[in-house]
Amino acid sequence: MSTDVPVETVPVETVPVETVPVETVPVETVPVETVPVETVDPLIVDPVIVDPLIVDPVIVDPVPVPIIIESPPNPIVELMKKYSKFALLIGLNYVDYPEIALKNRISIIEKTKQFLINNHGFCEENILILLEPKREDILITLNTIIGSSSFLTEFWIYYSGYGNGIIKNDTWSSSELGVMSCTSEFCSESGVIDNLMKQMMPSDFVEITQDELNPILTQSCCKTICIMDMCPFGTEMVLKWGADVNNRVKIITFCESDSYNTNKNTLLKSMLQSYLQIVNDPLQFVS
Repeated sequence: MSTDVPVETVPVETVPVETVPVETVPVETVPVETVPVETVDPLIVDPVIVDPLIVDPVIVDPVPVPIIIESPPNPIVELMKKYSKFALLIGLNYVDYPEIALKNRISIIEKTKQFLINNHGFCEENILILLEPKREDILITLNTIIGSSSFLTEFWIYYSGYGNGIIKNDTWSSSELGVMSCTSEFCSESGVIDNLMKQMMPSDFVEITQDELNPILTQSCCKTICIMDMCPFGTEMVLKWGADVNNRVKIITFCESDSYNTNKNTLLKSMLQSYLQIVNDPLQFVS
């Protein structure tokens, strides 16, 4: 038989919890500065830092900017723009070689300059004189003037110096040079057989041959007169002369030793007059 023991209930005392007030601290709002984001042009992105597998290199590569370098104006061409006529006078006495030096070629150039001024409407400024020039000097100057000859109506060349005076083949004919007619290619002037080779001998003695000279002259865009006053080297020769006409170009050739003093002026004036009449007549001159 069981005996129940009564359990005594002990009352639990409730302890009140004291509430502590919490102080609210105000939070200061810091303004955030907005930084503008720079837009990057994809055309100028450095291709080094861009993955070529992701970005099209055609778009990334910078567009090349062409660099234009202007050449300074050529003083000869500037003079040609100013004047309708131009003259190039070339004189050689070969002063650096006393044993073969010529005597009066420089003085001939001065006389030629006065002849052009007094008779053909030239002035000091549009006459260019080369004294004792080297081969390169002559060729550069000739090519410069001929290359810009469209600015001119008239171009004169006077060469005075050594030339070999070699006689061309007696059987020479215009067909040997591919010549078609007197008005379009080289041929002898009426009544004249020009059988002298054209040659310039610069001060460095590197010859300018007829085969070099003719192609330069035939590119002229204006009426051109080339007078070759040659002295044969090592040979005594009385005056030989002749004339060729190639479209706009007339070449008058003289060859005579310095020991002779033939008066060429009358002959030269006559040949010039006939040429000037031809080129001014549209029926006889082919443009």
